[in-house]
Amino acid sequence: MFEEEPSTLKEKIYRTIIALFLFILVGTLIITFLPGDAEQSFMGAITGQNSTKAGTIAGKSIPVDYFNAAKRDCYYRYQQYGRETAQNPELLNSCAYSTVREIYIANDIATSVGFQVSEISIKREMSKQAREVHKESVSQAGYGEEDSRSLTEIYQQIYRSAPMNYRIDSATGYALFPNFLEQPLAPTENEVELEDEAKRAKISFRIVAISEVNLLNAVEAKINISDAELMKEYEKEKKDGSLSKDATGNFVSFETRKPLLLSKMKFDRKRKEVEVWKGRIASKISEPNALEAIAEETLQPIESVSNVSLSDLKLVTSNRGNSYRLANSAKFWETLANDPFSKKTVVGPFSDNDKQVYVEFGALTYGQTTAKKPADQAADFLKQRQLLSFFLEINQSIAAEYNVEKKGLLSLE
Repeated sequence: MFEEEPSTLKEKIYRTIIALFLFILVGTLIITFLPGDAEQSFMGAITGQNSTKAGTIAGKSIPVDYFNAAKRDCYYRYQQYGRETAQNPELLNSCAYSTVREIYIANDIATSVGFQVSEISIKREMSKQAREVHKESVSQAGYGEEDSRSLTEIYQQIYRSAPMNYRIDSATGYALFPNFLEQPLAPTENEVELEDEAKRAKISFRIVAISEVNLLNAVEAKINISDAELMKEYEKEKKDGSLSKDATGNFVSFETRKPLLLSKMKFDRKRKEVEVWKGRIASKISEPNALEAIAEETLQPIESVSNVSLSDLKLVTSNRGNSYRLANSAKFWETLANDPFSKKTVVGPFSDNDKQVYVEFGALTYGQTTAKKPADQAADFLKQRQLLSFFLEINQSIAAEYNVEKKGLLSLE
C-alpha cells in the first residue's frame, strides 16, 4: 500500500541519482519551451550575466524595466526640443534617474497619507487609449475593421509598453497634489484678506525671452567654414589616425569626408559662439536702457505684460500671446521683494523651460479692496490652502536623503 523507505545505502544512492536526473530533465524542458526573450532573461539571471536593476535610490532598487519606462518618457519629452537632444544617451539616462527619484519621493509621501491611483483606473485609461487608436487607424488607413489590428492587439501592445508598477507609481506621483491634497476648502478671514491684498497689487513689466534654439539658429546663419579650414581638419585627422579607411585600406577621400567635417565643425563652433554670445548678453544688464540693448543683441522682440496680480504670476501672457511661468523662479520673488519697480532695472535671466527671460519691472499699483469675510467661521479649522507650500517644502527636505546610485556596468540601451 505504501512505498517502503530505502533501507540500504545502495537504494538511497540509487534514488538520489534518479531524483537528480529528473530535476535536470524537467529544468531543461522548462527552459526549452520558454519564449526566446524569457529564456535569455532566465539564463542571464542564473548565470549572473544580466542585472535586474539599474541602480538604487535611497537604498531602494530600480528595476530595469521601470528605469527604461522612465527613459522612454524622457525620450518623448525631449523630442520637442530636437532629434539630437532626444537621442543623447547621457541626457536620457540622467533624465530617467531624476524621473524615478521624483516618482519614489512622491510615492513615499502618497503612502504616508494613504493615497494611490488604482490599477483599475490605469487599465481603464489604457482601454480608452486603445479604442481611440483602433478607431483612428481604421478611419485613416481606409481598411475595413477585419483588415486592421484588432482592439485586443492594440491594448496588449499598450499594456506591454511599460510595467504596471511604473504606471501606477507615476500616475500616483502626478495626481498626489492636484487630485488629493489640494482640497477646495473655505479660507479663513485672515487668508481672505491676504489673498485680496495680493490680487489688488498689480504689476507691469517688459521682458525679452531667449531660447537655446534661437541662439543656435542665429549663430549657424553666421558661420562660414571655408574649404581650406576643412582641408586642414582633414589632414589633422589623417595625421592622428582618426580618419576612417575604405574597403581597400586607404583613407577616405576629402570629398567623401567633407560633409561630415562640415557638420562637425559647425556644431563645435556653434556651441562656442553661443557661450560667448550669452556672456555678451549678460553684460548688457548694467547698461542704460538695458532691455533694449539685450533685445538688439539677441534679435528678439520686447514683450510687455500689464496689470498682473501677484496671485496670477504663475502663468502670465504677454502682448504677443506668449505665456511665461516666471513665478517658478525663487530669484524672481527675491527681486520683487527688493522693490525693483519703475527704476528701469533689468534683472535675470529667469529660467522658464527652455527659455532664459530678462525682465524690466514697471509700475506697482493697488486697487480697492473687495475682500469678504467667510460666511462659515468654522472653515478656519478646515482651511489648508498652505498645504501646497508644506508639500513643496516636505518634497525639497526629504529629497536630500534620496541619494542615487547608478549601475555603472549595466547596458541600458
